[in-house]
Amino acid sequence: EGAAQGTGLGFSFLRHVQRCKVLLHVVDGTSEDPIGDFNVLNNELAMFDDMLGKKAQVVVLNKCDVSEVREKQDELVEKLREAAGHSRVMTISAATTQNVQELMGRLKKFV
Repeated sequence: EGAAQGTGLGFSFLRHVQRCKVLLHVVDGTSEDPIGDFNVLNNELAMFDDMLGKKAQVVVLNKCDVSEVREKQDELVEKLREAAGHSRVMTISAATTQNVQELMGRLKKFV
């Protein structure tokens, strides 16, 4: 939070993001509020530059190998789709590499 006002990497990071063709949001499924985390990030992008909020995005729910995440995976994916306003939402486990190749294939389509 606060990147749009220059906190942390702030402006440097957001100027870099402006040059990207697609944004990949990796959402921590073990977070207390994964949907809230996603919304905070998207709000920061839009506050800095309205076009960043409209840039193509792929949203990934990570840590799907963790039982607590696996149990609520379908619900979280649906809520992320609603929050994102599109269906480019998928699940992965970086630890086990589950669905990582599929993610790479999806990202390839944008570059």
